[in-house]
Amino acid sequence: MRAAWAALVRDGYEKITTRRIAEIAGVNVATLHYYFGTKESLLGEATRFALKDTEKRWRSAMEEAETAIGALNGIFAEIWTGVQEQPGALRYDLVVRGFRDETARQDVLAIYSSYRLLVEGLIERHLLEGGTLAPGMTVASITHYMLCAIDGVLLQHVLTGDSAAATTALAMIQNHALSLLNTE
Repeated sequence: MRAAWAALVRDGYEKITTRRIAEIAGVNVATLHYYFGTKESLLGEATRFALKDTEKRWRSAMEEAETAIGALNGIFAEIWTGVQEQPGALRYDLVVRGFRDETARQDVLAIYSSYRLLVEGLIERHLLEGGTLAPGMTVASITHYMLCAIDGVLLQHVLTGDSAAATTALAMIQNHALSLLNTE
């Protein structure tokens, strides 16, 4: 899965071949076909693997933190790690494929749903800890804002490679999210 993920990030869905994935993984092409059947099946599994890896890192950051605010800060650190590893390219390639392929569309929707649930859980934890939200804000509205804003930064980084701009923008989103959670 890591080999498929790496190949997808580098080559994208349109250019990737099972031969290239097998080469990176150090296995025979027939092995990939035996376990996954088709290239599409392998790419779907690689996407789900990438999602689970990101989820695992976010959950770990949340669980290790003593407070919801600490968890939020940990998630932003994990987002920056993800920016540097470029899995955003994989997700955006999948989004574009989702316009033409219903399976890819469902994979993208599952990714966003998973991220939404994680962020909602973090905000609900903040409320359980006695925190409040800025006037007029709801768990859903803050979650939607954060995911859209982060997504925009990641897309810009994928397109431009400008790490300094991504760092600045993520810090602004993080600070704004903290203000929406009434922590300033």
